[in-house]
Amino acid sequence: MNKDIIRIFERAYAGQSITKKECIQLLALDESSKEAAVMRGLASAIVRERTDNTGVIFAQIGLQCYPCKGNCSFCSFAENYTQMPEIKMDDAAIASATKAFTGSDELFGLWLMSMADYDLEEYLQMVQVVRRNKTGSANLYTNIGDTSYEAFLEIKAAGLNGVYHCWRLGEGRDTRFSSEQRQQTMINAKKAGLDILDALEPIGIEHTPEEMAEHIFFSIEMETIQYGAMKRISVPGTPFASTPEVSNYTLSKYTAAVVLAMAGMKKLPWIGIHEPSLQGYMSGANLITAETGVNPRDTVADTLKNRGMDIADCRRMLKEAGYQYGARGDGSRFAL
Repeated sequence: MNKDIIRIFERAYAGQSITKKECIQLLALDESSKEAAVMRGLASAIVRERTDNTGVIFAQIGLQCYPCKGNCSFCSFAENYTQMPEIKMDDAAIASATKAFTGSDELFGLWLMSMADYDLEEYLQMVQVVRRNKTGSANLYTNIGDTSYEAFLEIKAAGLNGVYHCWRLGEGRDTRFSSEQRQQTMINAKKAGLDILDALEPIGIEHTPEEMAEHIFFSIEMETIQYGAMKRISVPGTPFASTPEVSNYTLSKYTAAVVLAMAGMKKLPWIGIHEPSLQGYMSGANLITAETGVNPRDTVADTLKNRGMDIADCRRMLKEAGYQYGARGDGSRFAL
């Protein structure tokens, strides 16, 4: 095997930071090479050792959708491509979804997803419905559009713990948003005292190791508590509808490289992979997500009836991948 790659492996396993150039080398490995095979196993070992073989289940409620002016070329909500009707969950539906996701107290976190140009007052009203109906210790996180520091202070005061937000691959090319504004939103949230959660996404076949490494290292700088790799879905009706998707095997390589790149962080983030696959959970991923409501990767009103998984599905996959425990939002654990 390549001795330079082995030295990168050794440093990452020892909890030492690797360089951006070394991260690029890992992302660029031939996916079926000996080095990539070892990297997958090493990433899995790092995550399992540092978490005592623990995984986490998140969930997301897609609260509403309507034609979005962000017009992201990979999104089912984009105004130029959407086939989705306008949808807004009422209080009863939000309450029901919240109870279903949090009732067993197996969640680490619950994402509340709205639109890029969401209305803050309306969103916070929906958050309060969730808070009134949530049981257990799950943390609450936003998944919303670009937001100011002042608005994030209101969001924090409303009882949310953190923010899922990404400086996405292809920003400004496949979207109407600039890289700078996406990055600034993450900076605003961190300044407001909210945790940062994000991912390397949406990965397409055209994205280079150099491009991906830039995004990974920005997230390291943001001290993200949750990261991972998500492939771009070929959503019907969008410009990428006929573009081949990155395979789960390739995605597992990228996930492993993410783990090694982040192994030098003071606290290793929870590592997700989307779409979920056993290859990914044997390559360093330990986070899985249940979903209901609308979803930008889907074209139905309730993704749980199509692409989405429920809590039981998530628990089974983590257990099948060999994880022994799940972590709750308060840090306590339960046997899978």
